Amino acid sequence: MDDARTEAARGRWRWLPWGLLAVGVVVASAGAWLGSRSLHALETRAAQLEREATESEAHVAQLQTLRQAMERRLRTLERQQQAAEWGGAAAQVQARNAEAQHMRREAALATLGAALKDALAGGDVSLDLEDDALRMEVSERLLFAPASTQLTPEGARLLKQSAGVLQGALADHRVAVEAHTDEVLPAAPGAPASTAWELSAARAVTVVRHLGEREKLDPARLSATGHAAHRPRVPGDSPPNRALNRRVTLRLSPTPVTPQSVAVASTEPPPRPVKRAAKAKAKKMARR
Repeated sequence: MDDARTEAARGRWRWLPWGLLAVGVVVASAGAWLGSRSLHALETRAAQLEREATESEAHVAQLQTLRQAMERRLRTLERQQQAAEWGGAAAQVQARNAEAQHMRREAALATLGAALKDALAGGDVSLDLEDDALRMEVSERLLFAPASTQLTPEGARLLKQSAGVLQGALADHRVAVEAHTDEVLPAAPGAPASTAWELSAARAVTVVRHLGEREKLDPARLSATGHAAHRPRVPGDSPPNRALNRRVTLRLSPTPVTPQSVAVASTEPPPRPVKRAAKAKAKKMARR
């Protein structure tokens, strides 16, 4: 009996390692399965977080693009508002100055007419008052010798007489010098220009340099243009007509209104009425 019990106990002890091994295998398998599920869950969560981060970045980029578009639109609206304000102020300044400038051009026309009466009588100079400019045309024979770009003494004297008006009553006007020739360029020994374009441009530059360097006009007011024979006064079908077409035009027009001039005009104090100033002075004297 005791031997049977001993044998049964031995049998149980022989199966114990195998049982423990089976239990270990089961536990390991369960751990591996749980671990694989946890790893899969982590991978899924990581992929989800990566998608959310990508979507967030795209959303941030979209918001940034929208913000930049709104900033550009705001700057555009500010510029439009400034342009509208400046345009209104410029229109007011121009309307206020237009009549005064026209009156000054009329006075300058009379002054030039008196100073250049001999040249006007001889037909070498013509003066015309346009809507927004004063135009003075001078014939070639008074300013230049044929095919020459050097001023004659008579031409220099005429420009000196005209400069007084350009620096005085019309000091706020631009001076556009336009030289015209004809299609016939006389051959002259040592002529500085070989084409009508070169001759007209060189003559315009000569007049501009004389007004700027000799008569001290502001160079910013001056411009020189050569038109050759392409803007004739009359058809160039005869020597007298071609002589009429060979001329230099000085066009005096107001300087365009700029934001700086608008700002200066808007900050200048309004003129004080004479009567009010006289009354204030009388009151001050009475108090004394």
